[in-house]
Amino acid sequence: MLRRKRCQIITITFIMLTVFWNAPISAKQPGERVGSIPIESKKELAIDLVEAEKSKSELVIIQFTGPIREEWKEQTEDWGALLGDYIPDYAFIAKLADKKAKKKIEKLPYVERVVPFQPVTKVAPSLRSSLGKNRNVDVAVIGFDHQVNMQRTVRELVPDEELADMQTIEDTSHITIATLNAQSLEEVILSEDVIAVIPVPENKLHNDRASALTQSSTLLSTGYSGKGQLIGIADTGLDTGDAASMHPDFLGQIKSLYAWGRRGDASDRHGHGTHIAGTLVGTGEASDGIYKGLAPDAELVFHSIQDRYGALFIDVETFLSQSYADGARIHSDSWGADDYGEYSLTSFLFDRFLWQHPDMTALIAAGNTGYDGFQTVGSPATAKNAIAVGASENDRPDWGDWSDDPDQIWQYSSSGLTADGRLKPDIVAPGTAILSTRSSLAPNKNFDRRFDEFYAYMSGSSMATPVVAAGIAQIRQFLIEHGHDEPSSALQKAMLLTGADDLGEDMRRQGFGRANFLNAIETNFVDEKKGMRTKERRTYAIKVEDTTKPFVITLAWTDYPASLVANRTLVNDLNLQVTTPTGEKRNGNDFFEAPFDDEVDNLNNVEQVWIGKPDAGVYEVIVEGYNIPKGPQAYALATTGAWVQVEQEEPDDVIIGELNKKQKFADNWIRVSKPGKLKASVDWVGEADVDLYVYDLQKNAIASAKRTDHPEEVTVKLQKAGFYKIRVVLDEGDEAHFRLSISYPGK
Repeated sequence: MLRRKRCQIITITFIMLTVFWNAPISAKQPGERVGSIPIESKKELAIDLVEAEKSKSELVIIQFTGPIREEWKEQTEDWGALLGDYIPDYAFIAKLADKKAKKKIEKLPYVERVVPFQPVTKVAPSLRSSLGKNRNVDVAVIGFDHQVNMQRTVRELVPDEELADMQTIEDTSHITIATLNAQSLEEVILSEDVIAVIPVPENKLHNDRASALTQSSTLLSTGYSGKGQLIGIADTGLDTGDAASMHPDFLGQIKSLYAWGRRGDASDRHGHGTHIAGTLVGTGEASDGIYKGLAPDAELVFHSIQDRYGALFIDVETFLSQSYADGARIHSDSWGADDYGEYSLTSFLFDRFLWQHPDMTALIAAGNTGYDGFQTVGSPATAKNAIAVGASENDRPDWGDWSDDPDQIWQYSSSGLTADGRLKPDIVAPGTAILSTRSSLAPNKNFDRRFDEFYAYMSGSSMATPVVAAGIAQIRQFLIEHGHDEPSSALQKAMLLTGADDLGEDMRRQGFGRANFLNAIETNFVDEKKGMRTKERRTYAIKVEDTTKPFVITLAWTDYPASLVANRTLVNDLNLQVTTPTGEKRNGNDFFEAPFDDEVDNLNNVEQVWIGKPDAGVYEVIVEGYNIPKGPQAYALATTGAWVQVEQEEPDDVIIGELNKKQKFADNWIRVSKPGKLKASVDWVGEADVDLYVYDLQKNAIASAKRTDHPEEVTVKLQKAGFYKIRVVLDEGDEAHFRLSISYPGK
């Protein structure tokens, strides 16, 4: 079984769906988006932790008191901890040098708790039923140390006769795939070198009118044809697989063609891969230029991955790496698992590669199981850093009511949210009755309809994905020709989502809207590659003059890959806040019910402010690094408004808090990297008196402010680097809501 699946062990068959489903959508209020989407998860440890009073394990969870500071990580490691995967909120899986290290670390003022990481926690819930039962399961074993070869570790734990088909993913040595029985599974999870054992996903394969609906044809007519762009595809094959007898629309379009599913044979006996490739780069040669792709001047790097059994030989790391090495910076993938919003191994592998190659954009089909309702989006479209594409209807009224309204979402298109509450798909594009190139080796039954010898119709989110991938090629060509070398994937995503047409559909179905590539290149944008760390913030100003169309600004970032044992996937958390010319506050993704500033998104790595009826004037925009445990974090902004110059100042640390009779003081620790001047100021609301103190690490008060006026302020010259404590004290009164600002040398 494992041998047929090979490296990624993913069995794939294409299913044409024929059932209609009408999803209910809520009434849209003026200035709001449609949907019911919580964006603020409860702050808790996002792991199925089994606590025990005693444990012999070296593995623990170290949870900090709040957003992760770099100096906290450094001090914790100095005192005997080796930090591994990040776990929301504010925690790491760690190995301790000895029991003394645990006691030292527990006493650190910014450490909330240190608890054992029990073996049963390592096993995905769907596999726990296999423990103690006499049956084999296909699993991925995840190691603590990303530099250690997990295959060697598993071989030491499991008898050789059980490991004939064990595989290690290329360039990801800490992940090994194996078939284990119950006893071997238990041995593996007891290892101190293993942090997770998860199932291997089983996946399925998930244009002439589409170009007009997305404004791609408008860009094409002005010269944005994908020139100079290379697009990677991993799919069933490409027509005959032989350049000498290839479909006329691909002559001169193929830079690289790899035969992985059937060695030496890159042909397409299904038709899926050829159809997708035509939507991307088909020249229309066989139709005198009538039925061409959306980016006909781009080229392909194609991996033919269907084997002789109909399965796909999918190796994410290999086909992404080879495509990137050949020059591709866009990858279109129209396959995925029907695993209902799960963040799977393939999701992780996409996120890992895209984090390491931030100029690579991956687009993945959301899936075709929308008839099951919400939370049907499949992996790897659940990857944070990929663009997940759903399908809207095409404009072909003669095809019936499933392709007659381009402003409707196709009934089969898979919907969000993901299992951990993130918004996917990101975008939709026409996916029904798409006319594109036909493989000469594919049977007619594999198509909706055959058009002629060279072209055929197909439908699905599979067909919508290359529409958007071609649009990204046009956007990327535009950026490069305007002097933006190596534009980030985050920038292209931000432009795409800012320019999208809102269809008035539930955002769980439409994402941020239907792709509009002309709107995308007309946005104004910032590609901030320097990045930021916890507590840093940057301020921008945007002028809005046209009040007849929505004001939109989108913040996007390529996030660090999630731990496969965590229940939530966001690692680095940035926040977007906009203040309108009238002083109204708007938080990113707080769309759905006024006020629009009472929720802060801690789930998604895309945040948007969307105002349907904006006021004219200047909008203040703040990007804050709320919690960045794996930084620095780069990001991109795109907006429909115009940038205005604003002076940037080095921000103070700002802490908001509350004091009362039960909690009469609040402590905040800082690490000063060099001698210099420390300034602290506290203001408050309430009938109370608040005092301010500064202590060194030996608990000596080195400065204080104990007046009765607002605000309390201290300035002290620090003689040496080190840790200092700023204490805010309720001296009189019942309660006080305070705002503490701190500046110090070497932040």
